[in-house]
Amino acid sequence: MLIAPRSGAPARHSGNAFPSNTLLVLLAAVVLLCPSASQAQTAADSSVTLLWTATGDDGNVGTASYYDIRYQTAGIASADTATWWSAATRVLPVPTPRPPGSTDSVLVRGLTPLTTYYFMIRVGDEVPNWSGFSNLAVRTTSSTDVTAPRAIADLAVTTTTGTSISLRWTAPGDDGGTGTAASYDIRYSTSAITSTNWGSAVSVSGEPAPTIAGTQQTFTITGLNPSRTYYVAIRATDDAANVSALSNVPSGTTLDTIPPAPVRDLSMDPDSGTVDPIVSAAQYEVASNAR
Repeated sequence: MLIAPRSGAPARHSGNAFPSNTLLVLLAAVVLLCPSASQAQTAADSSVTLLWTATGDDGNVGTASYYDIRYQTAGIASADTATWWSAATRVLPVPTPRPPGSTDSVLVRGLTPLTTYYFMIRVGDEVPNWSGFSNLAVRTTSSTDVTAPRAIADLAVTTTTGTSISLRWTAPGDDGGTGTAASYDIRYSTSAITSTNWGSAVSVSGEPAPTIAGTQQTFTITGLNPSRTYYVAIRATDDAANVSALSNVPSGTTLDTIPPAPVRDLSMDPDSGTVDPIVSAAQYEVASNAR
């Protein structure tokens, strides 16, 4: 939807003023000359990329000479576009218009994170005659949190059973060692874990939610095999999806809880002959008395 300029605010023209009826016709045409598809898309932290389709010098013919792009953190109240435009911040630098139908763009930097911005553009020719106001493009900037949680350095194996390993560590925080992280990723392997083979380690489920930095946390990995050595590592992620470096990698060996298999084929040796238990006992007694 295009926002028509208020009476007396829009286009400027050098030379003599136009008759009022001619001016009204030009204003109607100017509204049609506005970029009709401007939109905003988020780029890197606290910046926004604006995109729009270039119009022309005379309507959609020829190449325009200037762009004027402005923004505010508030929308247009009561359709008072001229007042909004006068109070808006101008974007500098802006690109030179390209031929009609081309996609022009500009990266607006230095914006406040997590803030909603409203953008508008006008097009000028060499006179300069200025187009009416474009539609409003609205975008909320992203967070500038680029600090990952601190790597956990004290991950330790506390106890083991035949099928489990219990762990303990100190919560790292959200930004380095302060605040509270968003989640943990705990993994284990039967070989030492590194940043290179982290992706092939087994992920556990049910990790605890991180607590405030500096507090002790525990977790038990279950479903392991007895009498086997496992290596364990952990990474923390914050609410801006920044992931910590790999923790230290302790190891633990599950207990040997598997007894020997029972004998199932006990039998008599056929070559050993028959033994009379009564005779054997008597012979043992005589032999003992002889001593």
